[in-house]
Amino acid sequence: MGNKKPKLGIAIAPSQKFLEAALPLFAEEKIEIIEWSFDTLKDEADEPAWLSLLLKEYGEKNRLLGHGVFYALLDANWSSRQENWLKKVRQETLSHKYCQISEHFGLMSSANAHSGFPLPIPLSNPVLQIGIDRLKRLQATAQVDVGIENLALTANVADILEQGEFLFKLVNPVNGFVILDLHNIYCQSENFNIDMMTIIKSYPLSLVKELHISGGSWDTDPTLSRKIRRDTHDGRIPEVILEILPEVLKICPFLAFIIFEKIEDSFLTEKDGIDFRADFQKIREIIDATSFSVTPKEKKQVAIILGPPVIDVELLQAQVALRESIALDTYQTNSEWDKDMWKVATKLYEKWNN
Repeated sequence: MGNKKPKLGIAIAPSQKFLEAALPLFAEEKIEIIEWSFDTLKDEADEPAWLSLLLKEYGEKNRLLGHGVFYALLDANWSSRQENWLKKVRQETLSHKYCQISEHFGLMSSANAHSGFPLPIPLSNPVLQIGIDRLKRLQATAQVDVGIENLALTANVADILEQGEFLFKLVNPVNGFVILDLHNIYCQSENFNIDMMTIIKSYPLSLVKELHISGGSWDTDPTLSRKIRRDTHDGRIPEVILEILPEVLKICPFLAFIIFEKIEDSFLTEKDGIDFRADFQKIREIIDATSFSVTPKEKKQVAIILGPPVIDVELLQAQVALRESIALDTYQTNSEWDKDMWKVATKLYEKWNN
């Protein structure tokens, strides 16, 4: 049964404090898989020497996952930003042996490389055509399995309940996979008072190849009408996530990887490292106590025929208008958004659009 259990690992952060917190786990050979967000370093000179060695070691064992942030997957325009990003992917896959590459769902709040955050976007055929085209280009470049991670930030309840269908329609044409981030779903559950398992079961669970698990924080800004759960990756794993994890493991039949995430800035004291390792161990114990009857399936890449990049001018105009509205905080023209979620989006814009 052991070979059927998903491999447990961590998302890598290129900092000394992160390394010090994670080193005992590596020393005890508890890290079975690692995930690296390869497009987050603006300057390759900032890459610590130990990181390259770690990527090489895990890549050679076929235990290295690639995770992108800045592809602009659902942007209706096609520009040098995406071209350069794909060149980066090609460079990465030549340098290191990734067994898969994934990206985030959503519309980037900035049209500039290395800035912005993903915004929710309603399901529509034009957006689907853009997303499918971009995923095909990613798969043709990387020549490995490709997938998408669900998004925490949502404009309204409809966004939450249709995101699973959206992801299915995006990845299915490329025989891709879904990353199910449980803390993202926890945020939606808390912010809109929807049962977590109800949200989870709205996803195409047979396509879930990877889980992300993390902690976060509460936004108690007095301008909000309620406290808002944020996916900040800087806190302990909420107990409710650990409580439902056994059930989630059983209903995702082809789950292969579980990645525990914590940002480097959250390791401020020795206790932060102790808590990090304790949360990792909690996940380990839940996996070990769960029976897995299905071996993770190997996906076959589909044949990709690429034409010119899909560009949708009308959709692009709507996307530019949304970005401008968030920048100017003109909620009145975007009343389909929950007011508190809109406020969160404007705060994120101030932080990440630089």
